Amino acid sequence: MEFIQALYIGLYAVLLVVPFCVAYYFRKRFTGILSLLSVIAISAILMSGIVIAQWLGYDWYLGYKIAPLDRDGDGIWSADEAATWPPEDHKNMDSYIGDGGRNVFAAIIFPLFSLVYSTAATLFYWLIAWLVSRR
Repeated sequence: MEFIQALYIGLYAVLLVVPFCVAYYFRKRFTGILSLLSVIAISAILMSGIVIAQWLGYDWYLGYKIAPLDRDGDGIWSADEAATWPPEDHKNMDSYIGDGGRNVFAAIIFPLFSLVYSTAATLFYWLIAWLVSRR
């Protein structure tokens, strides 16, 4: 496993803790349904924002890597140009063009997942905090 892959796995593991940290912060200061909804919204926005920023950064990086591959500047990667690319450039081009799943995951699926996860985690935290306070 490469270092960058381990870094991404670590980032996603940390993201799973975000709703609990936000709930802990809000639960100590505010109570009520508005606080609960605020925790859900803030944690979902934080989780989605981090993943979307990572996605945009990687997309910018790939764009930066493939921009010089259009050697004649006509905006099209011709077969003659592709024949001069080293294997790393082919890999970057395949990642840039053929990885629609990464785009769909970051822009559509993860924000929905973060909203559902934030709701479940926040409700779980609120329930545990309520049970503890009842004792």
